[in-house]
Amino acid sequence: MSGPMDEFLQSQTGLTHEAQGPVKAPTSPAYTASDHDQPTIADIGAEIRQLAAAMVTKNDLQTLATTLSASITTAVTALQNDLDTQKGCIQMLEHQAQSAHQLATATDTAVAKQGNMLLALRRQVEHLDNRSRRSNIKVRGMPESEDGEKAEELLTGLFRFIMGDDAPAEMRFDRAHWALRPRLREGDPTRYYLLSPLLFA
Repeated sequence: MSGPMDEFLQSQTGLTHEAQGPVKAPTSPAYTASDHDQPTIADIGAEIRQLAAAMVTKNDLQTLATTLSASITTAVTALQNDLDTQKGCIQMLEHQAQSAHQLATATDTAVAKQGNMLLALRRQVEHLDNRSRRSNIKVRGMPESEDGEKAEELLTGLFRFIMGDDAPAEMRFDRAHWALRPRLREGDPTRYYLLSPLLFA
């Protein structure tokens, strides 16, 4: 029995569900052994052997470890040699620095010693100069018209006259000169004459 829907479908396509028959599900292509061959035991064994050959073996690890050990040993040896060289340079610099320090110390000691010697010599010279100045004999009243040689002869005769028989046969003077100051104007007192006896023999 057909209803209004069947009449509508029949008017549109000219077919009904009854004419078309039952709807069937789509069928997939039939599976064949030639399209998807399953691997055999031999194929699996070959693949396993191939994978095993590609794996790292104990010998490979030992070879790698030996190579790394040799490389590290070489690098450490080179570093040790560099450290030994640097150590030698440092020891040499320390020795030079110690020698320079000792030389500087010796130089400072010598300079200080020479400074003390110079100070002692200076004091001795000043002492001798003071003694020589204290031993000077100042003669006043001599006319400045006399030159140095004549004044010395005049004073030698004067000393012999004063000393009488005690006068030495030879008399020498360390210094004999007029006082070191400008000549005075005419009519002013004359400068004194300085004598320093050196030898009475």
